[in-house]
Amino acid sequence: MSTVFLVTGASSGVGRALAQFLARHNVSVIGLDRREPPDREVSHIGCDLADPTSIDAAVERLDGQVDALANVAGVPGTAPAETVLGVNFLGMRHLTEALVGRIRRGGSVVNVSSSEGRHWVAHLAELRPLLATRTFAEGLRWCREQRPDRPVYDVAKEAVLAYTTASSTLTWADGVRMNAVAPGTVRTPSLPEVERSTDPRRIARFRSAAGRDAEAAEIASVVAFLMSNESRWVNGQTLAADGGVTAATTWAALQAR
Repeated sequence: MSTVFLVTGASSGVGRALAQFLARHNVSVIGLDRREPPDREVSHIGCDLADPTSIDAAVERLDGQVDALANVAGVPGTAPAETVLGVNFLGMRHLTEALVGRIRRGGSVVNVSSSEGRHWVAHLAELRPLLATRTFAEGLRWCREQRPDRPVYDVAKEAVLAYTTASSTLTWADGVRMNAVAPGTVRTPSLPEVERSTDPRRIARFRSAAGRDAEAAEIASVVAFLMSNESRWVNGQTLAADGGVTAATTWAALQAR
């Protein structure tokens, strides 16, 4: 029985780097993306995470069980607010909950968030109503009615980490792990859009602490580890793949006290 991993956003950036990494290690990779991946070794199922109907259709096309799901696809904060929340959180949640029952025991879900989501605990009171929504449509209604006064990109990435922490306690009973990866700035085709939608002082601090932007392959290998059986005793964790930015920020805060 071959190993089958699903990767959203497999046509570019970290998703493509992950699909390539997995294929080199003899894993059957199915990319879920609006665009077909340019790599022949990656199978493709069309899927628009901004559209729950498209997600349901993609799930229907999948045959049998899979071993792991990596939710990598995302859009930058320059996109419309509902698209940002829809793709970066609501679509990810919709797809995960449609698929988790088809992941083999011992399998894994890995959700790619961002270093922008690391303060989710401090904002949990704001996030709770969003997390409590049951459907994609309810989540969009929350966005329209609440109109967060913070960047929706940050809210979505925080919601991913909160969702991962909460859901990991439920999937563990069925033998499926759920973890998250929180990268800093990554050299991908969408980086210019990320820079336009992010406080330049924040990006400067990230680059100063890490020394450079990450390469997509450096994030992909971390995601691959969490998808693999080598991380079988890791559950409900967020791995900050940011070149030490989180550590530097935390240490600076401790010194200031």
